[in-house]
Amino acid sequence: MELEKVDHMCHEHPLGRILRGSAHQSYFYTFCYGCDRFFRAGDVTYGCSIMCGFHWLLHKECMEMPREIMHPLHPSHPLTLHSEKILRSRNCAFCEARVWGLYYRCSHGGCNGLVIHLRCAGGLKDNDETHMLMYHPSHPQHELRFSKKTRWCPFPCDACGATENGDSYTCTLCDYSIHQSCALLPLSKDFPHHHHPLSLAFSLPSEYIEYDFDCDVCCMTLPLRRWVYHCHLCRYVVHLNCAFDDQNESGSAIDGDEKEATKFPIAVEDMYEEMIRPFVKRQKDQILVPHHDHDNHNIGGKYSFSNHPHHLLTFIAFSSASSSSYDHHEKNDDEDDFESIPISELICDGCTLPIHEKKQTDDDGYESGYMSCDECKYFLHLSCFNLPLEIPSLPIHSLQDHSLRLQNADGKLTGWIECYICNSEANGLYYACTSCWYEIDIKCASLPNTIKHTSHPRHNYLKLVTADDLGFGVCDNCHKPASSRKEQYRCNSCIFSVCGKCVILPAKNKHRLENHLMPLTYDARANRPGDFYCSNCENQMDPRRWMYHCYDCDQSFHPQCFPATSGKYRNIKYGTERVISRIHDHPLRFQIISNKKRCDLCNRERYDMPGFQCALCFFAVCYLCV
Repeated sequence: MELEKVDHMCHEHPLGRILRGSAHQSYFYTFCYGCDRFFRAGDVTYGCSIMCGFHWLLHKECMEMPREIMHPLHPSHPLTLHSEKILRSRNCAFCEARVWGLYYRCSHGGCNGLVIHLRCAGGLKDNDETHMLMYHPSHPQHELRFSKKTRWCPFPCDACGATENGDSYTCTLCDYSIHQSCALLPLSKDFPHHHHPLSLAFSLPSEYIEYDFDCDVCCMTLPLRRWVYHCHLCRYVVHLNCAFDDQNESGSAIDGDEKEATKFPIAVEDMYEEMIRPFVKRQKDQILVPHHDHDNHNIGGKYSFSNHPHHLLTFIAFSSASSSSYDHHEKNDDEDDFESIPISELICDGCTLPIHEKKQTDDDGYESGYMSCDECKYFLHLSCFNLPLEIPSLPIHSLQDHSLRLQNADGKLTGWIECYICNSEANGLYYACTSCWYEIDIKCASLPNTIKHTSHPRHNYLKLVTADDLGFGVCDNCHKPASSRKEQYRCNSCIFSVCGKCVILPAKNKHRLENHLMPLTYDARANRPGDFYCSNCENQMDPRRWMYHCYDCDQSFHPQCFPATSGKYRNIKYGTERVISRIHDHPLRFQIISNKKRCDLCNRERYDMPGFQCALCFFAVCYLCV
């Protein structure tokens, strides 16, 4: 029988089992004091049984780590387990990172206090001598003796971690025991859920520890000392039980409104049709075509819009929107000619997405136009023109008495806001909460309640998590816990979660130095062993994080390394041209600075940041200087 309270050297009071989802879970931190990994739903955890102010929890496996070990990095002396919050002057001898939490330390005077993280030593047990009957590669230093149900009490198997009695192979001197079934597992085997044979490892290899890999079948934490099956070519790794689980390929049933779930990721050119138009329809039941007087918007054939300083907007149909479509506009000497903007480059000032001609259908033929200002280059999709001025609440911000009001950034170059969901700057329309600081751009406000995401093909649908049901979900991509990224979508059939910031990433991206589109990839490891490096910033990439990857040319990019499309400046409308005589003699175009590293005025590094560039020379200036 498992003990509910255990004495441990890290704390003066007994540690008790803390159930996930209980009323006490908010009292404790969301990551383990021993291995520093975030807890997953289903992890067995222990914390102070009297809740005296010790807010740390331990995985059951971390709590059971031996007090003394031998490590091949330091074979001359044993290492003993210690507990200290921070050793500021000590780095782990294995990974060279700062030591924190539980760690092993050599107390021998001549070793200068060598220390190793508990997680870095997690694959090794005590190296004492033992008895024999059978050799097994998982315990090469000793032989194991077969025990025919001689244990009267259940024992934790050092292979799979299950606690039960039964036939086993045991090393009595080392207290090392494995089930007979585990001892007979093949060292390599084909499984239906992966396209390469998987190899058996007797502890979690360091390549998976470095980037906090989880099981590729159940998405739960991988124990440091238990056996796993993994693929060297793809960095695919699973628990023993998950490797043999025939049920892990089953999908969830389709029911009700889930049949209409939006499929993600969405290409940039499709975001308006797939997100914003359905959002406006949900809010207003219909999209009004401004061809007649309605709610006093129509004033002499032109229409007012509360979030634009010029009061008149003109409806333009695509059927006549060619280079001659702008002949009815009066030319203003202070403005650039409207004819200089082809339809293919029209950008909406509301959602900052391109304005494309919509193929007419029987039920929405009205989408054959857009709104345009007579006095400046201000354009709106019809749906953006019809955005509700105030919304009582959004599912993604469902607090009581927190309505959201439509607002406009103070200017294209000033007054930008940062969207709470995607953390990107925005200079278009956005919704601001009337009761708190919450601000959200139009695209993120349009996120639906139920989605189907390509990154999770095993089950059908992901549903938006409400504020009162956060739990311990961790985003599959950015690894942010639900406590810091509240706008998570979660699978009802497993613990898979993905946050809104990652959901909104576009399906394809193109780097200016590449001549082809690259898809958003969730498993670039397939048939591609080795490390990944971003071709833009040249930093090493977490192989399990989503990336834009081309298999043909083997190029990889962080999503944030496309600043104008999937990075910090994805919600900025570019393209404005200005003549600023006090700065430069030639016209300057507002865009991401790409032709030089530093601003010509402040001399600060501004590459890949918004600014003005000259098309005739190599002059570039950041938007802060302008």
